[in-house]
This record gives sequence, structure tokens and C-alpha cells, in this order.
Amino acid sequence: MLMTTDAHPTQTETTYRACHTDRLQPYRFIHKALRALMFRTLQQAASLDACDTQERQALTAAVEELLQTCSDHLSHENTFFHVPLRERAPRAVMAFDDDHEEHVRGIERLRRQLGLVAQGGPAARQHAYLLYLELTRFVSENLAHMADEETLLTTALWQHFSDEEIDGMGRRLKATFTPQEGAYYLRWMVRGLNHAELVELMGEARAAMPPAVFAGTCDMLRYELPAARWTRLARALGLPPVQGLVTA
Repeated sequence: MLMTTDAHPTQTETTYRACHTDRLQPYRFIHKALRALMFRTLQQAASLDACDTQERQALTAAVEELLQTCSDHLSHENTFFHVPLRERAPRAVMAFDDDHEEHVRGIERLRRQLGLVAQGGPAARQHAYLLYLELTRFVSENLAHMADEETLLTTALWQHFSDEEIDGMGRRLKATFTPQEGAYYLRWMVRGLNHAELVELMGEARAAMPPAVFAGTCDMLRYELPAARWTRLARALGLPPVQGLVTA
């Protein structure tokens, strides 16, 4: 077990404590979903044949999907987590607000570069490589930022809010999602979460959803997950793994 005599724990110690806790971790699942989306998009940019119109169109759609999702996520965090934390501990959120402002500028830069890639032309390969490098920097900065939110910012939330209050922040955020938005985030969570996290997520979904909606969600998971993972999840939830047999 990590120990410190300093009143201010190191980053390693803060990370250790954040991973060995029973407290609520509000960023964990959504950040795993975002990382899965980022990795997918970055790989697609890396392998792009910039001279192929269809590949450019597919990449343009994929990068715009990522940028819009990141933009929405920034807005969600600012509204439902940063605002209440700023009221109780203004200094705790200052650096994260600065990061969010830089991420907004980064999204604007990437959209301008994406427009050049979409046009094609003689410099298509050069524009595509520049987009790939800028996207790499953007993803790298976001990965570090999300790790800090899951450790430093989460610790600040624990210091100033109860788990019931933090859960309320998340519930108010989810209440703003359309069914399509909820399904979109769930799909990426499914691709990013491990088995124990999926069991937890679907257990919460079962408690919150009407039976018919939960059955439809299970149908979606059956197609999203590899067969072995779905079978294991279904058994953990006490559901028959065969299609059409999910019941309330």
C-alpha cells in the first residue's frame, strides 16, 4: 500500500487512492467510452487513403462524430459537474476549466483541417497527414486530461460532495439525453467497459428502465458484444443468452 508523509499526496498516490475506493466514480464509464471512440477514429485517420473519395468521406464523418461528441461532453461536464464544484471549491476546478477552453480551440482547429481533407485535390495526402498529427495531439491531451479528472477532480468532488450528491449530478445530466443520445453513449460504453463494469452498468439500467426498454437494450448489446462476452454478461444478469428469449 502506498504511504505518504506529505500533506499533499503525489499524483501516483492520488491515482492509487482513486482506484482503491468504494466512492462513486462519475467519470469512469463515459471516459472509457470516449477513449474507445478516440482510438477508433485515430486509427481510421492513420490508415486513410487520402486519394480515395469514399475513404475521405468516411473519415470526415468519423472525425466530425468524435469532435461533436467531445464538444457535447465538455458542455455536460461544465454544466453538471464544474458549476456545482466551483460553488464549493473554486480553485479545484480552475485548471480543468482552462483545459476545456483549450479543447474547444482544438476542436475548431481540427474542423478547419478536416475541411481541407474533405476537399481532396493535389495536396490531399499532406492535408490528411497534418490532420492525423493534430488529431494525435488532441487525443493525447484529452487522455491526460481525462485521467486527471478521474483522479484529481474526482477526489475534489469526494471532498466536497456526498456520493448521493454526485449521483444526483449524473442523474440530472442523463435526464437531458434523448433516447438516441442515451443509446449512442451506451454503445460506446459497451465497447470500452470490462465485464464487471458492464454487469454494474446493466444492473443499474435494469433498475431504471421499463422491462420492454431493458429488453431492447439487451438486444442491442447482443449485437454489439462478441458472442462469448454477451453470453457471460447474460449469465451474470440471469438472462438467457439466446436471441428473443430476454424477458422481464
